[in-house]
Amino acid sequence: MLIQLFCKHKKDTESGFSLIEIMVVIAIVGIIASLAVPSFLRSRTEAKLRGAASNLKGDLELAKMRAIRENAYVVIMFSASGYTIYVDNGESPGNWVMEDDEFILRDRQLPEGVRIEMPTPFADDETRFLGRGTAEDSGLIALRNLNGDQKNISINRMGKINLN
Repeated sequence: MLIQLFCKHKKDTESGFSLIEIMVVIAIVGIIASLAVPSFLRSRTEAKLRGAASNLKGDLELAKMRAIRENAYVVIMFSASGYTIYVDNGESPGNWVMEDDEFILRDRQLPEGVRIEMPTPFADDETRFLGRGTAEDSGLIALRNLNGDQKNISINRMGKINLN
């Protein structure tokens, strides 16, 4: 008798979920998703911009260190979608022209949705580090994403690189 009280089963007509219960759950999930997805997408585009700016700063530091190590010119050529860094010590060293015998340190394309503001403040959108780690020019490189957010990287004549 006691076992029968605890083992009562629902009638077959009472089992499962009703259509209204399922629709309410789907509506709640839809509302939560509509609130969360835009925030997630915005944070993703911001992360791409931060990552691209951090990579550029690190690559500029690499260029400066390589110029000191090689006691040579290291050129950075900017385009809207990326940049190329090479050691300008080939057949005609210091001529600002990338020749076949010169070593490319980086040829980086920016993530989709991130651009370098063109023109840069550098002549012909190029600058270089000299053998002592100083910069040929000073200036500000602006990276912008599709949302209009911006990160700036500044290079001064002494070769100091800052990410703002």
